[in-house]
Amino acid sequence: MLQYKTVAGPTVVTTSSNDFTYATNTYAKIINDQAQKGWKYHSMNTITVEKPMGCLALFLPPQRTLVNMLIFYRESEEKV
Repeated sequence: MLQYKTVAGPTVVTTSSNDFTYATNTYAKIINDQAQKGWKYHSMNTITVEKPMGCLALFLPPQRTLVNMLIFYRESEEKV
């Protein structure tokens, strides 16, 4: 049986040049860190997380944030 987990990745990576190595290395570090823990990279999905503004902001729309979710999997240690 497979076990899955998600890790939030950055949605914005700032660099001072046209070299995108820093940006790609940011994701590579997350993937490599999880690989050392036995997780295999599966995919990345962007989801929208919505937070209500609260009762004092009754007529304001909810705050929305995009989150990059890196999905990992591994064989479960549990026997079915």
